Amino acid sequence: MSDEQGEVPGATPYLLAQVRESFGRVVYSQKTHEKQADICFVKYRWQQGVLIALTAISSGTFLATIIGLLGDPALASLATSTIALLVSWMSLGAKAFRFAEESDAHRDIASRLWAIRESYISLIADLMSGDVSNTQAQGRRDELQEATRNAYSDAPRTSSRAFARAQEGLKNNEEMTFTPHEIDLFLPEALRLGNKGTCS
Repeated sequence: MSDEQGEVPGATPYLLAQVRESFGRVVYSQKTHEKQADICFVKYRWQQGVLIALTAISSGTFLATIIGLLGDPALASLATSTIALLVSWMSLGAKAFRFAEESDAHRDIASRLWAIRESYISLIADLMSGDVSNTQAQGRRDELQEATRNAYSDAPRTSSRAFARAQEGLKNNEEMTFTPHEIDLFLPEALRLGNKGTCS
């Protein structure tokens, strides 16, 4: 116990381990919401692109029908009606599936979690340097946990696809479990437990 305290002044190893684990979870959540926002934004771009293309085709077919370029009036009427139906379907879909708003919501949560993530890094640094007492650290930890809970309660759901992308982006193949080395990879070099060098 005293040896551990010598390596990490002022912090019990259990408190530091818990804070590091919470930090790791926030890193994953923040990255997953970023990836989900990207997925939603791509869907939004496709949705708008298809709607614009169908609207343009519909207008072109209508003009072609007026000019009489399609020959068979029944075929021209059927083509125009079909494309108009598709345009209506896409317009209703755009109202039902609000990918742009969903993307913005995920980006907002990711931004909030980013601030929490950075605060965890500061707390880890203070614990490792001995600049805060265990009681002060516990208070800050509790505040960060409450801020995280509030962010999660406002967060839209993410998909397994977004989590897989986050996992790939963070170079981790295990789900929500972290070795000290894996958490070290998320942290600046000076804050890694595996880094035996100390700053004086």
